[in-house]
Amino acid sequence: MATFLDLTGLEQFSKVFIFILVIVVAYALISNSNISGTAKWISWLIALIIAIFVILSDAVTMILKGIIPWVGILFVFVIFIMIAGKTMGAGGKDFMEFKWVLLVLTIVVFLIAAAFTIRENAKLPGDIDEDGNVIEDKDYVSTSNFLFHPTMLGIIFILLVGIFTVALLAGKSS
Repeated sequence: MATFLDLTGLEQFSKVFIFILVIVVAYALISNSNISGTAKWISWLIALIIAIFVILSDAVTMILKGIIPWVGILFVFVIFIMIAGKTMGAGGKDFMEFKWVLLVLTIVVFLIAAAFTIRENAKLPGDIDEDGNVIEDKDYVSTSNFLFHPTMLGIIFILLVGIFTVALLAGKSS
């Protein structure tokens, strides 16, 4: 029976909600840190680019889907603590000392949620896939296979060219 309390239909809009959340949070962080100076349009543009990159990454979208409820619970808990503190006579300045605690708690919640989300969706050797078959061991730990892969060699070459270019341009001229 369909009721208006059934919110499973909103799952279709989860990417839109995540996009809006990321663009607002990114704009708030960029504008408060004065990275872009006084130009607000630069802050909005950077926030828009960050939000687009987040939406294009399925892993980050899954992590944010998992973390948003936990951060919401954390903020409700903080609001209850602030209300309890206000009833006992604490002022607004007293809570400013604890903003770093809230930041650390938010980062810890984000890291834990990211680790669990990535591990749930990673297919590692020894795990069982959807059909009930054991995933065969692959050579993930061989350093030589990693370092001498053509993509990795290209990355190393580009980094070396960049390092030497900067070193030669920034060097002393005689």
